[in-house]
Amino acid sequence: MNEIMGISRLRMGTDGRGITTLVTFYGCPISCAYCLNPQCNDKDTVRAEYSPKELMKTVEIDDIYFQMTGGGITFGGGEPLLYNEFIHQFCRIANPAWKIRMETSLNVPWEKVKFLLSDVDLWFVDIKDLNENIYRKYTGTGNKQVIENLMKLDAMIPQERICVRVPLIPGYNTEKDIGNSLSILKKFKNIDRLTYTQ
Repeated sequence: MNEIMGISRLRMGTDGRGITTLVTFYGCPISCAYCLNPQCNDKDTVRAEYSPKELMKTVEIDDIYFQMTGGGITFGGGEPLLYNEFIHQFCRIANPAWKIRMETSLNVPWEKVKFLLSDVDLWFVDIKDLNENIYRKYTGTGNKQVIENLMKLDAMIPQERICVRVPLIPGYNTEKDIGNSLSILKKFKNIDRLTYTQ
């Protein structure tokens, strides 16, 4: 059993191709100033527990949409890779036609990433900023693990399965900082530029 923070159905245009359902988990190893889901680290929040089979029963209502549009399930959070075994068990019983996508900071031990390489079709990697000082100021921790994991991921799967997100973070980085990150990431084919809001 694992605690699920939220299940958001019928999403389009935010998680890659097709109609998707976003499943978010509690818990995160970083503490971003503009966290989209700050409740992920709130221990007092009432939580719903699911087994992989129970989650499957909840999301399969949209099976036809996933199959017809090339969509599927996106795991987010918090940090979904903290629940890699749960996700792996879910993937074993999910319809193989569904696309499995992961929204992650990659700031976890490599073994948690490696465990899901054969399960995940598309990785959305939110790198924040490649400058160590900017990253630490914004998240409260370092980014060495992020960079190492991204390079390992790139070495082990096709780049078409990786989408790197490079945000402008008001008060933390600048367009010049983004340019510096992009110059390091220029080998990646899929890069999303976005702007965080306060």
